[in-house]
Amino acid sequence: MTAARHPIIVLGMHRSGTSCLAGMLAAAGVASAGDAVRNWDNARGHHEMLELVRLNEAVLAHSAGHWLAPPAELRWTDDHAAMRDRLLATQVAGRPALLKDPRTLLTLAFWRASRVPYHVIAIVRHPLAVARSLESWRGMSLGDGIALWMAHDRALAADRACHDYPVVDFEQPRASVIAAVVAACAPFAPDLDERALAAAYEDQLVHHDPGDAPELAGLADAVALYRGLAGAGAAPNRIAFPRGELAAVATRLDEGAVAAALEHARAALGSVADAAAALVPAVALFVRHRAHAEARVLIAEHAHRLDDGLADLLHAKVLLAIHDADAAVRHLEAACAVPRAFFQARHLLPHALRAAHRHAEARDAMQRVASEALYPHRPLATLAEWSWLDGDRVVALAQMQHAIAAAPPHRRGRLRTRRAEWLIACGDSITARTELELAQREDPGYTRSREVLALGQNVVDP
Repeated sequence: MTAARHPIIVLGMHRSGTSCLAGMLAAAGVASAGDAVRNWDNARGHHEMLELVRLNEAVLAHSAGHWLAPPAELRWTDDHAAMRDRLLATQVAGRPALLKDPRTLLTLAFWRASRVPYHVIAIVRHPLAVARSLESWRGMSLGDGIALWMAHDRALAADRACHDYPVVDFEQPRASVIAAVVAACAPFAPDLDERALAAAYEDQLVHHDPGDAPELAGLADAVALYRGLAGAGAAPNRIAFPRGELAAVATRLDEGAVAAALEHARAALGSVADAAAALVPAVALFVRHRAHAEARVLIAEHAHRLDDGLADLLHAKVLLAIHDADAAVRHLEAACAVPRAFFQARHLLPHALRAAHRHAEARDAMQRVASEALYPHRPLATLAEWSWLDGDRVVALAQMQHAIAAAPPHRRGRLRTRRAEWLIACGDSITARTELELAQREDPGYTRSREVLALGQNVVDP
């Protein structure tokens, strides 16, 4: 099998099948992104290079935007460009780089500015199916999901108008999707492993559908854009998803009818091939309503249908909600011991260890999380908070400074404000004021920095 000569960039909106497409390309040996980090909303892995995602985040932040708020104008530095070209030239396991990150749609001008040649394959999905997936997994409203879809896929349409490349319609049946991917690869990998590529597409992992469309602002325009991208033959492959049953779970829990909610959850789980798709949101609903015993019953009933480690992870979430940290640690350690453990399990373990008063182990585990996290400033800031709580003030201040340095500019304001509060508590009001002034410039929408500055004014300016 001959791999592609040049790297492959996968373009597509979040929750649109980009991970599925990248997984198919990787399985066929066309290109490689390295290890695929798994999350419970993406059980087979994202196939995203950490350096790639961090680079896109850095370019968006430099342009005063992020993936939820596309910037008005894209800007980048020479260092960003050098990193981009290095990634494009990277070989992973002897194969060209597979560069997949939905944020790339918002940084396309940056990638198009490179002189390093690459192939592009795009994938598109019905906007309502995407919005429902974002609502289920991320808690985003349908309206916001549609608006986000438009921001990303308008960029895709504009780019494709200038650079002709194949677009795979993820709404099509399995055989059609596979055939479209094989056809897209034909010019640069004509003898790819079609059997391995096909095996990487798993029907049961495709959740949510665009049926029963509600009245939503912008949906009609989004559907028209989807059809333009997918082609004249676009016809949604409506995969049944138990939206009604999950909605009934929420309603019954609001009414206090926990037993009835449990039956609706069981019905939802009975109607899906991938139990995690219904179990994760159902467990979250039960925990939110303090129906912890019922949540654990539901997990136990369907543990045999879950990927290794997921049942232990869900049990740990419930146990932490009832403050049984020791039991949660045992489940999380089991979840982390499986091959390719879910990132959420590794991320939650240090918190559980801390709650179980195993502070040194918690710190070591959080350091490991920081080394692999997309947003390392978050675990680094947590480490700083723990040091402050433990009375290690000098260490806490240094760790928070490290977190600030690792954070994108629009996230630094709140971290600087927290550090300023500590500086004031330590009697260093002059340095605190400098931090707060920086915080206001970096994140003017974060009001806490102004409040702290006003509260400390009599100390800073006696």
